[in-house]
Amino acid sequence: MKVILREESNKEVKKQGMVAGVIYGNGIEPSKIKVDRKEFHKTYEKMGQSAVFPCEFEGKSHKVYIKDLQREILTPEKIMHFDLLRVSASDKIHAKIQIHIIGKELLEGKGYVVQQNTHEIDCKYPIDESPSDITYDLSKASVGDTVLLSALEIPSYLEIQSDNDNVQELVIVTVSHPKVKLEVEDETSSEPTQFVAEKE
Repeated sequence: MKVILREESNKEVKKQGMVAGVIYGNGIEPSKIKVDRKEFHKTYEKMGQSAVFPCEFEGKSHKVYIKDLQREILTPEKIMHFDLLRVSASDKIHAKIQIHIIGKELLEGKGYVVQQNTHEIDCKYPIDESPSDITYDLSKASVGDTVLLSALEIPSYLEIQSDNDNVQELVIVTVSHPKVKLEVEDETSSEPTQFVAEKE
């Protein structure tokens, strides 16, 4: 991806069909940049926010990754600003890795309630690694099951960043019965009495 030094405001850059950004880190002065919108989205779709890729800036090639994104409020699929962080071979990337639960629809089709408590984990990893999202197959789960972080298959090169000493016990997803309303006829009234009960 080739980025260009800019002086224009974010609004002016948008009118040009480009995306505004900034590049910094590892000995490079923070600089305002811009890139063709189609080229940026193509790179983002391929690399995401967890992979290092070459970026041409001021006639030199830099190893960078997308550190941060700002999306448009009304159209969140559109990127309005991005941060590129330059890295060296000895650096480690600090990024959030997404957790995807598969098989959720199968359980919900049975009337179960699937609640995902944790959607991403904070990690560090070497720049020559390109971790993909972490997936967990929930299709064989039963009511009452709780999936902890320790149950996920996490690559050994990922260093989980957390202040919690028991981070492996972090709840990722739970499976439970739905709450149901039961109606009981009140002998002293013609109106049914309603109360909420939860199945075990």
